[in-house]
Amino acid sequence: MMVALRDGISCAADRVARMMGLHRYFQISLATRFRWYLLPLQLGLMAGCLALCVAIAWSMARTVLGYQDLLQMSAELEHVRQQDQQLIAEATQEGIDLSERALLQLPAEVALANQLLEKRTFSWTAFLAGLEQALPPRLALTSVRLESGGSLVHLTGSATSLEDLTAFTVGLQDHPKFKDPVLAQHRVGPSGLVEFDVTVRYRREGV
Repeated sequence: MMVALRDGISCAADRVARMMGLHRYFQISLATRFRWYLLPLQLGLMAGCLALCVAIAWSMARTVLGYQDLLQMSAELEHVRQQDQQLIAEATQEGIDLSERALLQLPAEVALANQLLEKRTFSWTAFLAGLEQALPPRLALTSVRLESGGSLVHLTGSATSLEDLTAFTVGLQDHPKFKDPVLAQHRVGPSGLVEFDVTVRYRREGV
């Protein structure tokens, strides 16, 4: 009885559509029965829809978390800006210049201060005593120049012969206060003496 009723309704719908000049592209049969061979396709479609829903939910959750992180970073940045403004105000009250030009000059001033501190802590007595121990009798120094806080020493002078100059560099190498002597240049001067330029590293105490 029910099957006949459904078939009648379907036939009536077909006739109405033909009378109105319409084509039923999507035909829905009310008498559809279960087809076992379509079950894998149905399950696949259901699984795909479920996976799509999970992916959408995951994307929305990530978006919400990212927005929360952005708000937190914005709050922290605003806090840092307020601290900077407070620091600038306090420095202005103390008479400290924190302008861009002053900050650009700050590294040079710090380097100069470090050099002054190194010169104050440099022991000329210990340095000259060690240099005198490595100096041969027939060799004279004309200038001593320190660089890099006293760790690199430039020595210029004259010796009576190349043997005396070699003995001087060997003495610097063997001395516990000096290391890595390098003979930059040497030449025989008008007086017949061997003029030289030597660089050597000085081991400072406590360094």
